[in-house]
Amino acid sequence: NQGRCPPTATVEREGRESGAPGQEESAEAMNKELLDPSENDIPELVVEELQAGYRQARCLAFNRRGTLLATGCHDGSCILWDFDTRAGPAKILHEKDPLESSSPVVALSWSHHSRRLVTAEEKGRVRMWDVEKGVIVYATRFDSVSLTVQVNPKDPNVFLACPNQGEPVIVDIESGLQLEITGSQVPEGTVTPAAPAKSSKGGVELQRNYSACFHSEEGQVYVGSSKGVVSMWEYTPALQQINKFNLPSATAVRNFQFTRDGQYFLVADIGRIRVYESKEGTLEREFVDLVNRTQWRKCGFSSEGTYVLGATAEKGEHHIYVWNRENGQLLVRLEGPKESILDLHWHPSRPMIASTSHLGKVIIWSKRYSENYTAFAPNFTQLEENEEYVEREDEFDIIEDHSAKLKQKEEDESGDVDITTYEPPPTAFPDIEDELIFLPAVPERDPPLADPDAPPTDDPTPDAKIRTRVFTRGGVEITPEG
Repeated sequence: NQGRCPPTATVEREGRESGAPGQEESAEAMNKELLDPSENDIPELVVEELQAGYRQARCLAFNRRGTLLATGCHDGSCILWDFDTRAGPAKILHEKDPLESSSPVVALSWSHHSRRLVTAEEKGRVRMWDVEKGVIVYATRFDSVSLTVQVNPKDPNVFLACPNQGEPVIVDIESGLQLEITGSQVPEGTVTPAAPAKSSKGGVELQRNYSACFHSEEGQVYVGSSKGVVSMWEYTPALQQINKFNLPSATAVRNFQFTRDGQYFLVADIGRIRVYESKEGTLEREFVDLVNRTQWRKCGFSSEGTYVLGATAEKGEHHIYVWNRENGQLLVRLEGPKESILDLHWHPSRPMIASTSHLGKVIIWSKRYSENYTAFAPNFTQLEENEEYVEREDEFDIIEDHSAKLKQKEEDESGDVDITTYEPPPTAFPDIEDELIFLPAVPERDPPLADPDAPPTDDPTPDAKIRTRVFTRGGVEITPEG
């Protein structure tokens, strides 16, 4: 990937299924069928910037359907946005401890039903919020900052935290149990792709685990070590190791991210992004900028896992690279404002990207849409200039073929029509019981009505002490009170 692709690069669009609640789900699926198949589904330009007063965003995360966007701020608060309207903050989660100074939020994670939100702060505090009530349901503290937090997709009362100077920890808020995933024991003589494992004491060697992540579908825990070893654990709620494989790079695994179907995961190094198959750990693709030697700060997958995106770590640059996961081709390089990028995420169901800058802005990227009438009428031909049309002699003649019409009518009426069976449209987001899709609107209370019998506020009353000054010619002050 030595060259750069211009922003107008296109790729073949694959048929995709989209999900959204209720009627929006069917409408969005229908709109995708009407799109021009020759157009790509990659964001192209900045369409909006979100700011909430003095609160500066540092990290962000979409909920499962993409209807809500959470942004963690430098003052320790968390702002929730209705992503469909984006008219302003829908809710602000903030509970300041009077005995402790505020600390920036560095990581966020939604529960699967969007009713819980976990936030990790720079000073090591991790809290779980009830989104609808806006209260804290659990809080704990680690010795160092947790750069990654994730709620268990199978149990909203369990979340995973990865302290920067410790082992990954699984926390159960109901029992209060904190289960530390200690270093995997590797038998002496096991050879990694980089070097043989040596043990000064003999027997086994302990490897430090840097990161962990829940599998997006099965709920298993994937743990990455300092020597490029990825181990799979079953949480039931006890931990049991079920598989282990060595990554070809043999470098420290510092973060994970899975595709929505869980088939692939990526590991980001400082200058490389590698995509692996999740079952066997085989290397599928490696993405690197060989020309500019770009360093990557954040990376991730698109909603369907078709594309891989990476954000540069250069100061004063807000550049996002998008590659095709299957062939490794660089499709587009997005250039934003001259502000360093801190975090980014692809929308779960739309060709949109949300990113944060070091100035606290939330930048929304989307496609450049153009009018295309052929999507609604396939026989319609759009003309660039006027053309003279010559009609055929019998083109607009009315020809009544009673036999053909009668035959078509008989065919239409011969079959039975099922009007009772309901088949829901295909969706990537199956319904979940008690799921929070949108935040309920809370109307502001009107001020109380004034008593019609009460005197106006500007009228004097017997209780008011009014002093009237009267000056005579001699300068003597006379008041009613004597």
